[in-house]
Amino acid sequence: MRTDLIRKETLRYLGLGSAEPDEKTLEMVNMAIALLSERCRPKNTSRIVEISAGTGDIRLEGGTVIYSESIARVMSGCSEMLVFGATLGAEADMLIKRSSAENIAMGAVMQAAAAAYIEEYCDELQSELNEKFSARGKSLGDRFSPGYGDFPLEYQRELFAILDCPRRIGLTLTDSFIMIPSKSVTAVIPIGGSCGRQLGCMYCEKTDCQYRRAE
Repeated sequence: MRTDLIRKETLRYLGLGSAEPDEKTLEMVNMAIALLSERCRPKNTSRIVEISAGTGDIRLEGGTVIYSESIARVMSGCSEMLVFGATLGAEADMLIKRSSAENIAMGAVMQAAAAAYIEEYCDELQSELNEKFSARGKSLGDRFSPGYGDFPLEYQRELFAILDCPRRIGLTLTDSFIMIPSKSVTAVIPIGGSCGRQLGCMYCEKTDCQYRRAE
């Protein structure tokens, strides 16, 4: 795990942008990252699914249809996609709850650090997956999660069912589509097709955004 990047991302989530953090804030950030590294046991799962991309939807094997122009564009030319899930586990939620109860500021820092940690974990996993698929002569695009753009949160149900998240990684979904544990990610990733990188801060023209992700 790239601790320096997690630290930068944590400070970004705290709204500091490129500003230099004070000594106390940096101390809390470092403590939060250390605790997450020590206590959390991240888990992940993934599955390849055959698809057919239309102009405003994609059809999955088994008959499920995802209505999203963004997803259809990202999956253009693909016959397969990777459904992906990851979680930091209940330990992260317990750290956030305990930190918030003891110190409001530390609770906010822990919340931000856990968000940065799960993203770095997912980036690390995707880098490993890219190598595996590249060895097979295939390429992977960006991960795209429910709730992003016109990909409704309601599709979490389908992704959870495909991945069997509760049994495989202990990740559950409430009726209002909230994931438990909270520091978790589900996503779809195009395989092949025209899946060049199209998402993320580095491709956004708003370079002065205070929440812009660190390179």
